[in-house]
Amino acid sequence: MSRPLDVLGTPGWGEVDACGSVRPGTGDWTLDWWVGASDRWHRASQEATVGQSDVGVVETRMKLPDGDAVQRVWAVAGGGTAVAVVEVGNEAATAFAVALIVEVPGKVVKVDRTGLVVGDQPVLVWDRPPAAAATGPGAIEAVLHPGTGAVTGDRGLSGGGRDIAALVWPLPHTARLAVSTALGRGPLLRPSDLPEADAVVRGWRSHLDRGALIEVPDGALAGRIDRNRHRWLGSTGRMETVGMAELCRLSVRLDHHGYHQDAEVVLNEIAERWTTEAPTERLTAFGVHHDLTRSRAAAVRYVEAVAEAVEAAARVGAEVPVESIVRLLNAAGQSRAARDLEGLDLRPAEAIFPRSRVREYRGDLEGLDLRPAEPREEGLRAELVSEQGDHLLLVPGFRPAWRGGPLAVYGLPTRFGPVSYAVRWHGDRPALLWELAAHPDQEPITVRAPALDESWFSEQVAGEALLVQ
Repeated sequence: MSRPLDVLGTPGWGEVDACGSVRPGTGDWTLDWWVGASDRWHRASQEATVGQSDVGVVETRMKLPDGDAVQRVWAVAGGGTAVAVVEVGNEAATAFAVALIVEVPGKVVKVDRTGLVVGDQPVLVWDRPPAAAATGPGAIEAVLHPGTGAVTGDRGLSGGGRDIAALVWPLPHTARLAVSTALGRGPLLRPSDLPEADAVVRGWRSHLDRGALIEVPDGALAGRIDRNRHRWLGSTGRMETVGMAELCRLSVRLDHHGYHQDAEVVLNEIAERWTTEAPTERLTAFGVHHDLTRSRAAAVRYVEAVAEAVEAAARVGAEVPVESIVRLLNAAGQSRAARDLEGLDLRPAEAIFPRSRVREYRGDLEGLDLRPAEPREEGLRAELVSEQGDHLLLVPGFRPAWRGGPLAVYGLPTRFGPVSYAVRWHGDRPALLWELAAHPDQEPITVRAPALDESWFSEQVAGEALLVQ
């Protein structure tokens, strides 16, 4: 499994695989790491003792005879493009050597005392030059096993060769080595000129905290929530690589977790693409955003894209989330189009919202046979909250493993408004505290928690109750 390397608002991205190998999104090169311990050279991608965790940065740990080598990788903005910092620390009892192997198939790579360049693009930059370097097909053997005479490469810190570069640094006990590597095109700063790992962790924490707060008793699940949110937010910086259906799913996930501004960045991309692909997914994304935000400005901005998606759905007989699109059209001031769509007495596809008249919305929707889409919810959000008609269901997917533990959400978006609630335990009985920040025009609703107490309900937007499970 690979983990993303992204910087919000900065071009360029990459990924780290399960063994710590780094690759930019362009796929132009790969960076692998080896450690020369007291017994032999250990290659991370071939060691069964490699373990990995995600702690805001991607940390990969390799067990050695005398302790651990720890690699950490994080992405930052540097010189106008995303940059990855690759750091290796010596947590072993003795000194060891670190080798970084850069593969650039079919290209010439040059090394000097400041860094490594492929063509005219810096790929690696360091504060401390390596003790040895080689380029060309024999680079690994020439640097890792000098003096064997088996294979030779171009050694030293000047010159170049094709396809591969091998670089070696000695690393004393407790010491760390860091290099910076470009994830896009542009100037490349030294590691000492870039933010450190702790600052990057704090930055991502602030981004993650912009969304709804979810507290679950399961620590592993809490970690997955953070990793997924990190991945979704980071994906907004590389939308050009994502297909339409996945863009729509990304927008819905961001909206479901309270990242509405980020969802609008994705929806803008969806609206700008002229395509007939994934009409149901497009309509779902626009409908979910409007239902959760009630933003009239967004409804007006996206109504033309909605019209195009309705037409595409009509052409192929795709499902349409009628109720949410009707609400969006009404909010955008297109009440006639909303009535026509709601009635499903629709005209041939070519007549709906013709592109020459789409901004005036004089076209009718009669005559088309559109199938209403059933609402679909995926992932953790469906376990925490669900809307069914005028009923708001709290923790409908309560897991047995959560019994007895603290469970809470704060500001989780729903069609009725953001909801906050907490489940606390009095012996075997769950106590529920809830508060709904209802939209100004929201009609009365019923709050239920059927997974905790099937018979309980309330028509109040806030309160507390001791339930019987």
